[in-house]
Amino acid sequence: MLRRAASADYDTWLRIGQKISRETRRKLKDAAAGPIFNRLREEQVALIRSLPMEAAKKAQEWAASGLSDGQRYADIAQRIKNELGGVTESRAICIARTETARARSNFTQARAQAVGSTHYVWHTVGDNAVRPRHRELDRTVHSWSDPPICDVGAGGTPIRSHPGCVFNCRCWPEPLFYEKDK
Repeated sequence: MLRRAASADYDTWLRIGQKISRETRRKLKDAAAGPIFNRLREEQVALIRSLPMEAAKKAQEWAASGLSDGQRYADIAQRIKNELGGVTESRAICIARTETARARSNFTQARAQAVGSTHYVWHTVGDNAVRPRHRELDRTVHSWSDPPICDVGAGGTPIRSHPGCVFNCRCWPEPLFYEKDK
């Protein structure tokens, strides 16, 4: 029964994902959003410290292409595990989740900035697994040019990041658009 339900869910995702992916591919090629998205993607590659640089670039590339192809993070995790070698299943899942969320967040940022957005509202999924700092950030306004401190890294170093761009983050940005004075 669980397999049938999972299969039905996956089939539905594929159908919907195909419709979404056509539009996403078109928008990623857009002259305004495309360069911003590519710059953000390159910046994110440096954050994958558990893989060699070439492998990190591939993982980010797969996540970005997965965004435009309608793939789920589980498909990308399998590819990371199979093609990069030496990556455990749990690590592959963590990387795939993180890179998929980053790609989605970067895409949102690129599109929003391309049409004039300068700020966004931070949103969490609202469940018990939300990090305490992310819970504090929920529904707060931030500038695309100045990400908030959302976590603490090794040695207590503050981590500045937009929603969805730090490891295993399930948060997302809601772009804000301000009306200009007439």
